[in-house]
Amino acid sequence: MLRWLESSLVTLAGFTAALGLLPLGARLWWVFDLTTNFRLQYLGVAGVLLVLLALGRKWLPAAALLVVAALNAWPVLPYVPRLARAPAAPPVTAAHLKVLTVNVSFWRFSGRRFREIVAEAAPDVLLVVEFTPQAEQALAELDKMFPLQLKAPAEGPYGIALWSRFPLQSAFTFPLGPVPAVEARVETPAGAFTLLGAHLVSPTLPRRAEQRNEGLELLAERRAALAGPVIIAGDFNVTPYSPYYSDWLATTGLTDSRYGRTLSTSWPAVLPILGIPIDHVAVSNEFVILAHHRLPAFGSDHWGIMAELALQPVSPSP
Repeated sequence: MLRWLESSLVTLAGFTAALGLLPLGARLWWVFDLTTNFRLQYLGVAGVLLVLLALGRKWLPAAALLVVAALNAWPVLPYVPRLARAPAAPPVTAAHLKVLTVNVSFWRFSGRRFREIVAEAAPDVLLVVEFTPQAEQALAELDKMFPLQLKAPAEGPYGIALWSRFPLQSAFTFPLGPVPAVEARVETPAGAFTLLGAHLVSPTLPRRAEQRNEGLELLAERRAALAGPVIIAGDFNVTPYSPYYSDWLATTGLTDSRYGRTLSTSWPAVLPILGIPIDHVAVSNEFVILAHHRLPAFGSDHWGIMAELALQPVSPSP
């Protein structure tokens, strides 16, 4: 019986190691890219198996699994909370702001609970995607909390809305491939910044995966045309563990607000064990990232995420 268990353990370890190689082909096939989403879950399973293999003195399969696990851990490590000292405090003249982005789900969420969460979190800028006409009615009271709004409701998953406590120099929607996006110029006491908000296509089919990647490219192109501080937020339908997202960060020069702070997930709220981080706030280097929070559930399949930031004032030209 013991020999059968040992054989089963080695077989399971071999199967797990083989699965762990799939993310390495993320650029080759859209299905392999989907496997990058679950690197954290993979590492959890691999960790348990490594302990069992070590107890059984199965060193060769343990070594093979350890190598594959290390390959999967590499893209995750930058997001693990750091033990180093926190970055220097921003200058007292910096403008502190909270940016909240959330997918409210076009088919079901609790408007009352969501309004409570927003009131408790007190964001300065709120981006909502999957904003339907029904959501517009359910969230009408938010207009009392935020003096400025831009709303583009739509049936289905691609409506979008923005609320702001800060003055808006401009705010408009624009086409980002097949979906709408938001661009707003937000005025703060430390100066203005540009916010881009988007909900990219979910990569559930080959063409949809292409559209998701095209959306990332279009966002990068639009960011390149912008001067000054920039925030890009929304549901990107890609995790930090995908090479497409890491390439996008490198191209845009932005930093994910989770970086070095948290592995927290944002979807699916209905099955947390499979949770992955696909909602993001990415900022340019004029911002100091103070914190990243995942907010409570409110009946949507997503959790909202909020980044606390400090915008450093731009030094006047000599």
